[in-house]
Amino acid sequence: MSEVTVVTRTVYKEAKKWKQLADKMEPVHSAVRDLDLDATAFFIGDANAAPHSQAYISFQNFCEQALAGGVKEFNQLAHALDTIAEAYDRTDRIVSLDLNKIYTA
Repeated sequence: MSEVTVVTRTVYKEAKKWKQLADKMEPVHSAVRDLDLDATAFFIGDANAAPHSQAYISFQNFCEQALAGGVKEFNQLAHALDTIAEAYDRTDRIVSLDLNKIYTA
């Protein structure tokens, strides 16, 4: 059986990176969510303000949902990586304890 070595320090470091990315994305998400424009903002002398307004609202909603998803998923990745590293550390402690019982007997 091949041996697997996991350096949990690097897994925790990777989790921290994803958390930082989520933290950086949150203000962008908030800003996009708050970029509402009335239909009058698209009135340029013709009767086509409504379709332009709808196109803007649709695109804003798309961007807001994508950014919200990014924040959520980046945090989920960070949590998953922390959980994986903790599981490896916990397993290593258990194995270490069992080996100490064997060799100190």
